Amino acid sequence: MRLQKLSKLMLTALAVSVIATLALAAGAYKFAYHFQKGQRLKYMTSVKTDQSMEMMGQEMTSAIEGMSMMHIDVENVDKDGTATFVYALDSLRLHVKSQNPPMDSTFRNPEGLIGKRTRQVMSALGNKIKSTVVDSVKLAGMAAQVGGQYSSLHLIEFPGKEVKLGESWSIARADTIEQAGGQAILSPNHTYTVGAEVDTLGYRCVRVSYTGAVKIKGEGKNMGMNFFVEGEGPSSGIAYFAPKEGLLVVATNNADLEMTIALTGQMSMTIPQSTSTKTVVTLVK
Repeated sequence: MRLQKLSKLMLTALAVSVIATLALAAGAYKFAYHFQKGQRLKYMTSVKTDQSMEMMGQEMTSAIEGMSMMHIDVENVDKDGTATFVYALDSLRLHVKSQNPPMDSTFRNPEGLIGKRTRQVMSALGNKIKSTVVDSVKLAGMAAQVGGQYSSLHLIEFPGKEVKLGESWSIARADTIEQAGGQAILSPNHTYTVGAEVDTLGYRCVRVSYTGAVKIKGEGKNMGMNFFVEGEGPSSGIAYFAPKEGLLVVATNNADLEMTIALTGQMSMTIPQSTSTKTVVTLVK
């Protein structure tokens, strides 16, 4: 009788141990992108930006809402998962509204931006190895000021190790975007935390939240004047990643930047600027 009880206890303990092990395994992930040669992906991006600046003693405010569609064509994938692909904008709609100066205008598919291709080599972990402009981009006016937000591709980067529910990793890597007739270097520093599994747009995704900060530094020439920009602020968001398919399905981001813009040339001045931006990127195909 004692032997039978002991055997039952051992079997119960073993079962509990197996269940616990399976539960841990189910909650552990080694994230990576699984691009396939010949694959085409489409992402829709919506951006809402509220901006205020002080120029020559006057406060100037504006609100910009944009919607764009981008395609990604995968050209090649190495055995280690490193992918070479080309991406470009298919469409872009911008609505700009401001009180000072008064403006309420909508811009569609600005010439010089739509269809302009960039070739990128990216590791399976999301590390951008190389980026080459295939078609040069020439922008002016409002498109030059905000076009870089839509024509750049930003994917989250993974740690290269197994992470479990509640565990975190940090990534700090600079990226360059074309904007306002020049270049700006974005330097985000984010900590990512693994959350629960959720069903998102037909995919079984893992919710990954992140918080941190971003710095921006750039320079260029616009409307005959040289400009230099520098700023920083908090940034946070949530990404929904499908581990089985290796796809980013949805990503949201909120960023608040306090910047200083210095102008030289026809006139010289320093402009303080506050920018609040909300971005949503969604896989549509």
